[in-house]
Amino acid sequence: MASQDQAQDQPQDETPVAAPVEEQADAVKATDAEADAEATDGAPEEPEIPAEVHKDYENTAAREALTAFHATPDYEHLAALLNSFREGYLVADVSGTGGKRRGPRVRTIRSTRGQLVLPLFTSLAELRALTPEHKRSEVKGAVLPARDALGLIHSDRFIAAEFDKSSASLVLLRKYITLAHSDEEITAESLEAMK
Repeated sequence: MASQDQAQDQPQDETPVAAPVEEQADAVKATDAEADAEATDGAPEEPEIPAEVHKDYENTAAREALTAFHATPDYEHLAALLNSFREGYLVADVSGTGGKRRGPRVRTIRSTRGQLVLPLFTSLAELRALTPEHKRSEVKGAVLPARDALGLIHSDRFIAAEFDKSSASLVLLRKYITLAHSDEEITAESLEAMK
């Protein structure tokens, strides 16, 4: 199967035929009118940043569920934790990445066996806490809708995600992150059946 770039370079079977000049002018006017209409009311707007997302944002529900799971690591608290990850926002580390050509890239960590782990945080403060004080100004985090952040698990061969390494440091296997990213109901019973 040819890649998209290859497909664009190959000649098309049909050769476009030029329309008479009058039809071209009418088509340009129609296109301009459509563009003007889109620019005023139908154009895609820049996404608005919700007021609750700022440099001190913290997903308190996820943080509380993480703390509760650490105190009582059972299926009921795991279900509550995974459900809390579906709401609000999570932070991905994009420090030292980016550029004009590639854009920001999520930093990763490796397990002791060299496998990829996705680090996620409930707040920018949690991300900053990993960095020595003199380098904290260099830390960059992307505050993402929680489900989008969880969806990053599918962007590479991640085996797990680690949450809030500086304090809670909880590693969850990919299957649990995939479940939290999905729309499936999460209960203690359904988690116990996943063993």
